[in-house]
Amino acid sequence: MEEIPLWYWLAVFFALGACVGSFYNVIVYRMPRGISLINPPSHCPLCKKRIPIRYNLPIVGWLWLRGKSACCHQPISVIYPVGEALCGLLGALSLFASVAVVGTAPVTPELFRMPVSDPAVWAGALAMAWLLLGAYPVCAVDCKYKLIPDSISVGGIVAGLLISIIPGGVTPLQSLLGAVVAGGGLYLVGWVATKVLKKEAMGFGDVKLLAGYGALMGVTGAVETLIVAALLGILVMVPYSKLHKSEDGSGQIPFGPFLAVAAPFMFLWGDALFALYVKFVFGE
Repeated sequence: MEEIPLWYWLAVFFALGACVGSFYNVIVYRMPRGISLINPPSHCPLCKKRIPIRYNLPIVGWLWLRGKSACCHQPISVIYPVGEALCGLLGALSLFASVAVVGTAPVTPELFRMPVSDPAVWAGALAMAWLLLGAYPVCAVDCKYKLIPDSISVGGIVAGLLISIIPGGVTPLQSLLGAVVAGGGLYLVGWVATKVLKKEAMGFGDVKLLAGYGALMGVTGAVETLIVAALLGILVMVPYSKLHKSEDGSGQIPFGPFLAVAAPFMFLWGDALFALYVKFVFGE
């Protein structure tokens, strides 16, 4: 493993990311419709015939079929291979970003021929992969259906605790505290806001999502993510609400996508941005 170069691992992360993207396509389609993610197996939504495994290969299957289903020859939306390719790129980007930020070697062509041996880089790459890839279903489902898949939010808590076992990243204690403090803190804020405003101010899906980020990033990273997401939300929602007025709030953008966008940036550059903020405010 120590002799395997970075370019090979980037290809592996791309392939794994594309497979995850294929599964996320299933989540985005089935979960809002109340269909099990396991049963029935992959099938054509038009004629209900089961799709063979060879046609289910991410990106390749769509190209093989030339964008049409093998059973009823109806067009298959291009959104499927695009989503898979995007997740593949995000998967490769997660490893490269971890190598570039966490690793000590300079980013040169020679870097791609070097092995990845630092455990901290692997811990960062796996956490970053979860954050980047999870942003796709969170944004797609939450924006349209006001739901956040438990496989991403609760799954983030489990993934964070497992990744914390790898030395060099967030420790198991930091991961556990991050999940409890981040999730519990946001739940308390939402509860208080609901009492004050006399209407639901924070969905429980957002609480679980931030708890997952806390498990992956620790308390500090989760708090920084919450602050940046809130600022992004204000910047977007103030002009948006003026252009799309809705008495029942149906035109409002949910908070989950802002958390999902902020989390990867704060995971990589949260400490640097905080240091820059302190220097700007206190001049130190």
